[in-house]
Amino acid sequence: MTTSRQPELGLFVTAVILTVIGLWMVLDTSYAQALYNPHLAHDPFFFVKRQALGAFIGFCTLSLLLYTDYRRLRVAAIPALLVGIGLLIAVHIPHVGIRMNGAARWIRLGPLSFQPSEVAKLCLILYVAARLSVPRLESQKEPRRSRRAKTAVSLEHLAPVLLVSLLYLMLIERQPDLGTAFVLFLTLLTQLFLAGVRKRHLLLFTGMIAFLVLITSLFGRASGNRQERILAFLHPQKDLQGIGYQIYHARLAVGSGEWTGLGLGNGREKYYLPQADSDFVFATYAEETGLVGVCILLVLFGIISWRGFAIARYTPDRFGALLAAGLTALITWQAIVNVAVASDSIPATGVPLPFISYGSTSLVLMLADIGLLMNIAQQAALSKQTAVEKISAPPTWEGSS
Repeated sequence: MTTSRQPELGLFVTAVILTVIGLWMVLDTSYAQALYNPHLAHDPFFFVKRQALGAFIGFCTLSLLLYTDYRRLRVAAIPALLVGIGLLIAVHIPHVGIRMNGAARWIRLGPLSFQPSEVAKLCLILYVAARLSVPRLESQKEPRRSRRAKTAVSLEHLAPVLLVSLLYLMLIERQPDLGTAFVLFLTLLTQLFLAGVRKRHLLLFTGMIAFLVLITSLFGRASGNRQERILAFLHPQKDLQGIGYQIYHARLAVGSGEWTGLGLGNGREKYYLPQADSDFVFATYAEETGLVGVCILLVLFGIISWRGFAIARYTPDRFGALLAAGLTALITWQAIVNVAVASDSIPATGVPLPFISYGSTSLVLMLADIGLLMNIAQQAALSKQTAVEKISAPPTWEGSS
């Protein structure tokens, strides 16, 4: 009896399709600005070549993680946590962090630059999975009343996770990058819920985050920008050349696609949309492929979400289950938030569309997520095969004297 060494091939194929779509959309939305930019040597393929390099590194990382037992990552949870904190602090160090448009979200290492928050998200998900998969602490104050009480995570066990998560979210928000912090918060909330955290503790965590967001939105250095985004969301027609410009053109792009779109490469709003190749790439995709293309894209993301949570459900190892749940929740929530922003369903916030938006760091980390999910599925299948072989093995009889 044999088991495939590469289960979840459909997950891999879906990731490949999304990456190919992403490469095309990056070329489609960036070639004009690159062609007329003297700082980029008038190279229309400048951005897509960098994205292609990210795809190559990402698939190499996927292959490496596929053939490396994910359980080895458990011992790296604490070091990874510290690395994530260090990277989030390093963006504020002069000559190390890169400040663009008033935001400190990038780090430069020689000729290379990357976004630390993308790495930090994976570090925190790994830590939460490792922390909540160790034997749970029994509370001396709470009687064992029900099966739910026995399986729920105690507050003593949960407190370090909440404190570390709060620190990560605050550091990301201070960049400022509320969009990434929001996606990470939703991911953590999903991971904690599936880990068995009590509802009152989830409400406590949510309340703490909501209070901090309210305070920073009212008094933080990015408060004016966030208030403008909310006004643009509520009244996009009020100032079409100012705060409503981006949302107006995004809505125009999505609406212009109708059923089948204007055709690949024929979109018009990409010449007017700021960040058309990154945060608002979905708007151009919807304009050129229409409702049919949008449905196909949502189905592809739905496949990743479905298979990822299925892996989490059927993985017997609690660490693997929580890690798979966190990785899947990250991809799912990030896609939902990006599509919601581009379709003017929520206020604008800078969140890339997984596998599609321009950004090598995001693409590498998304493909790494897929590699980990496939590895978890593979190890679960091998464990199941070993258990079946032990059960089905014929008994051995020893002679008696």
